[in-house]
Amino acid sequence: MTRARITLRDVAAAAGVSVATCSYVLSGRADRTTPLPEATRRRVEEAARQLGYKGNTAARSLRRQRSELIALVYAPPVGPWLDRLTLQCEDIAAGHGYSVIGVPIRRLDRAAQSLRVITRGHVDGAIFAPDLADFLDLTAARRSTRALLAFSEHLEAPGIDIVRNNVREAVAEATAYLLASGRRRIAFLSHAQTVNPARSDRYQGYLDALGAAGVAIDPRLVRAGAAAREDAVLVVRDLLDLPDPPDALVSESDRGAFAALQAAADRGVKVPDDLAVIGTGNTREASYSAPPLTSVGMYQLDFTAIVEALFARIDDPTLPARQLSLPWILNRRQSA
Repeated sequence: MTRARITLRDVAAAAGVSVATCSYVLSGRADRTTPLPEATRRRVEEAARQLGYKGNTAARSLRRQRSELIALVYAPPVGPWLDRLTLQCEDIAAGHGYSVIGVPIRRLDRAAQSLRVITRGHVDGAIFAPDLADFLDLTAARRSTRALLAFSEHLEAPGIDIVRNNVREAVAEATAYLLASGRRRIAFLSHAQTVNPARSDRYQGYLDALGAAGVAIDPRLVRAGAAAREDAVLVVRDLLDLPDPPDALVSESDRGAFAALQAAADRGVKVPDDLAVIGTGNTREASYSAPPLTSVGMYQLDFTAIVEALFARIDDPTLPARQLSLPWILNRRQSA
């Protein structure tokens, strides 16, 4: 015999409250002038749990005119930085009754297709990880989505919250630090196959510091490979095999910098005596690599304020756009 579906009225009767009170508790609404006593809320939730009540989430979403989804848009491959952002997004979203979906953008020429989940209004908000928003047309996403937040050094767009990290200045500081310690042949490990200063604030910061010190750029020291650890190992080995190898290296990722440490060990090169290494991202692994990695990035990977800002805009899309500053700094450890 098929078990009868548990209704809201059943839960209300079990909890000893009105159907309206039961609906208010289980719908997640926050529009009541006088808050319910916590004991009442707990009694309703416990009754729903014991009876196995399954709310109609589709109907609730329709009533609220919300999808109860947020999107995290990123460019693969992922790393510890994005893992941490994803974890905090999921934790905070759960507290708001939301779920998180990932939207990978592997090729910019296919971005519009990947972004349909946003431009067609299937999510209430979206966070764009670094190195994406500057190269995407977000016009349709702004029209269809309650809240957008983007990590960008250059984007100026109405209605979008922007996170500034001051990347160029931070990488320039890191390179200047190497120069001040007497390093002159400083290699740069790039994400992109073709390094374009106009598209990379990290590379531009490297150029700024060399130019300010009057140090000529050796094109042989600028290589791709920071996106994949296995590629970076081979590239750094090749750099170290040059007749005049680098005495320092700045990587566009901590991933590439860890590979540089491995390549140096393979070649018997001492870090930092013979090769100083600086990564980018200040991931947790940087603190316990061998040696611990000097890295440019946020002092702590805490994105709580950023994610809460997204939910504040979801709740009130009329809020004025904000610029959130999370400046990167040089976190000095034993590798440089």
